[in-house]
Amino acid sequence: MTCVFGYILPSLESLGEEEKLRYHAVYCGVCRSIRARYGQRCRLAVSYDMTFLALVLGSLYEPQERLLQKRCPVHPVAPQEIAQSEFTDYAADLSVAMAYHKCLDDWRDDKSAKAKAASAALAMPYRKAKKRIPQACAAIERAMGDIHAIEDAVMGGGAEPCAASAIEQNPDAAANRFGMLLGDLFAYKNDFWATDLRRFGARLGKFVYVMDAVMDLRQDRETGSYNPFASSGLEREECREDLELLAAATADAFERLPLERDVHVLRSVLYSGVWQRYNAEESKVEHG
Repeated sequence: MTCVFGYILPSLESLGEEEKLRYHAVYCGVCRSIRARYGQRCRLAVSYDMTFLALVLGSLYEPQERLLQKRCPVHPVAPQEIAQSEFTDYAADLSVAMAYHKCLDDWRDDKSAKAKAASAALAMPYRKAKKRIPQACAAIERAMGDIHAIEDAVMGGGAEPCAASAIEQNPDAAANRFGMLLGDLFAYKNDFWATDLRRFGARLGKFVYVMDAVMDLRQDRETGSYNPFASSGLEREECREDLELLAAATADAFERLPLERDVHVLRSVLYSGVWQRYNAEESKVEHG
């Protein structure tokens, strides 16, 4: 469960029509940047997660945007609003890099032939991404290595006994490391705002990692896969309070950023969107 994404979703029902169009324009901007930089097939790497990153950085730095209307294979009938900037380009590079490592992670965990084929297909695009964002890709590689070592230590994968013991006493180790990674990716410019962006990214990353662990808890116990809560005796519903505390810390770091543009769209993600999958699962349980 190393490379975790898929929870940083917009809450569309809380947005007005103009805000929905704005979110969609940036999402399409990331998608179009992926196509321009890596080719048509790599557009499958587009994600809500990297769209959120592009929106946050765009709101903070307010770069000049390229606004256009284009048709695409997904929307062939009507032209779509598209907003592109240096941050949709950065999000496109990260999308390819994270997709590549997600495929490697799936292959490592499940020995999935599909994941192995996908990682092979993304190998050349990833090499391009490493040339464009070398520091970010180096940070991803270091973090993935560290998190794999943490997971292997807990699962008895050959770590030194003292290291494994220390990690078992700190079940947050992998979540904290994933948070550090996301903090590094948000602190793109390493400038005056880097500390605040790194704090926000770190808290968001930890929340997402823990959320994914909570959501996968029952399945991971059945399969014997790594999960920081596996030996805790807790069930998913008992982890809600911990998740709420992590979400509150993330929101606090977000509100420290001097954001104005798209701020309601961003809040819809942090205050509601990140809970959508959790709430949907709880609703399924309640209604049988």
